[in-house]
Amino acid sequence: MTEAEEIRARILEKAEAFFLTHGYSRVTMDDIATELRMSKKTLYRHFSSKEELGEAAIAASFARIGEELARMLDDERLDFGERLQGFVRVLAGRYGRSATVLRDLQRDAPALWQRLLELRRESMQARFGRLFTEGVKAGAVRADVEPRLVIRMMLTLVDQLLRPDVLEELGMTAEQVFPRMLGVILDGVRTGREPA
Repeated sequence: MTEAEEIRARILEKAEAFFLTHGYSRVTMDDIATELRMSKKTLYRHFSSKEELGEAAIAASFARIGEELARMLDDERLDFGERLQGFVRVLAGRYGRSATVLRDLQRDAPALWQRLLELRRESMQARFGRLFTEGVKAGAVRADVEPRLVIRMMLTLVDQLLRPDVLEELGMTAEQVFPRMLGVILDGVRTGREPA
């Protein structure tokens, strides 16, 4: 890793931590530069604006979540049910820890909120699609159900339910909604049998 890449990684790490703790709108480039003990000039050399830094932090966060989900999905010791539970735990837990910044992005940074939604859709489609397909192969999910339909249903529900404004209206957390949402969909498609 080059020195510039190391500096960029440090900036991203600190920015993401600050955004998660304080929300996006409350954090300034000055705050991040001060915390990193670097000049604003150095910070702006790596990220030309707070929006660019915010988008990079969102992308880095999704990349880490994707890696965590991939490791879990690749773990051959886990059956479909265990992978599904891990999937829910990872996503709902991450969403729960991000509630402050998500609410902030939805309210105050619509362009970043839209980018986050795009990345979330891509990740859900790829990861849940793989999980569902493997469930069919393992005999844990009915083979007569069209995977693209179930994936589209999941994407629609995630888009419509896992939003700060909707969670607030429901009086529920992502940790409460996500497994229930999955249960409603998957209890209709699971066979109830797992290979021995």
